[in-house]
Amino acid sequence: METLSHFRTIEELVKALDREKILFRDMFERRKSLTYRTDFAMELVDYRRERIQYLIDHGIIHENGDFLEMEDVYVQFFEEVLDMNEEISVSSVKEYLDSLRENINYYLQETNESRKNQYQSNVRKMLRRIGLRTLKNIIDLKRNVDTAYKQEPNYKIKKTRLVNLDEKRKSIKVLIHECERLMDSEVVFFKMATDPEMQRTVMDVRNDFTEADHNLLEIEHQVIDYINQIEQQSLLFKKIRKLKYLKDQLTWREDTNIVRTLESRHPLWMENRPYNRFFLSIDMLRSSEEAYNIVHKVAGQNIVQRLARTEAEPLDEIFMNENIEEVNAVNMTELWNAFKAQGNHLFAFIKDYPYKQRHTLGEYIILFCQMATLHSDELRITDDYEQYDNIEYALIYAN
Repeated sequence: METLSHFRTIEELVKALDREKILFRDMFERRKSLTYRTDFAMELVDYRRERIQYLIDHGIIHENGDFLEMEDVYVQFFEEVLDMNEEISVSSVKEYLDSLRENINYYLQETNESRKNQYQSNVRKMLRRIGLRTLKNIIDLKRNVDTAYKQEPNYKIKKTRLVNLDEKRKSIKVLIHECERLMDSEVVFFKMATDPEMQRTVMDVRNDFTEADHNLLEIEHQVIDYINQIEQQSLLFKKIRKLKYLKDQLTWREDTNIVRTLESRHPLWMENRPYNRFFLSIDMLRSSEEAYNIVHKVAGQNIVQRLARTEAEPLDEIFMNENIEEVNAVNMTELWNAFKAQGNHLFAFIKDYPYKQRHTLGEYIILFCQMATLHSDELRITDDYEQYDNIEYALIYAN
């Protein structure tokens, strides 16, 4: 058996993932397809075979003839992080419960204080993982229930999938009750491990379980409703098939009450279409070219002639005169660029800058605060202070 290379450091792994991120994104998007050709991957790595071989040697992808597949451990990692996992891992919660029991027993039997603290930390981590994993499983369960009912075209498979998902719901509920019973029975441990962090973790897990119980009850009702709808649809389908058979045999009028049933019913689709009047917005009629074309088309179909319009009165000459108003404003971009090009601190620069108009001390202070706020990430604020006209300010320089 050929031995795979392995990454020695996290930096090496992250570097490999970053270097081939385009390839990983493309393979992850097509993870449900079993036909990812090696030619596709070669295009994304600039036709450098050694880069593909490096990923194969380090167990990120594996090659199967002319096709490539991403290893399951990386697919599961991306699905977990991106919250795209469709599998409901009940076994992982059970493993956490077993590990929780083991660490509690180790804690109660250990005499060394340092190792006892380590076991206590492990118990806290296991509890937190159980709570998070349980909520994650419930989210995946609800999504899978909706997907199974709405997207599965085969009625038998749809019903089977819903029944299997309901069994997983029951398993999650059993594991929740086991964990609660464990926390209630291990009274000695939780009395000895009475640090605030442990108490907060236990309370958070119990709150997670309470939320989980409500969601599981809602999912149970949803599954029952979906299964009932499937049964009704299946029964209706059987009736339609039987009715079709009787119609082909020309006996459906005699053997069924289909004619009397249709005569006694008046479904909405058999009624005349109602006429509804819609009033268009005045603003849309004024500004929309599409609305103007529609109105023009309707007017042409109904032979509506355009009414004559009177000319508007001429504009007053006062509106045609150019009135120039000067505003005492400062171009902040120009002021910032000038500040970066010199070496003095901010307040001295603002006070000595050659403005087009005179400014007061209050306006200097406003400009100082605006510059410090707008460009806080590009400024170096020191702990030194100076005073000007009974006003104390910090010395601020550009990075």
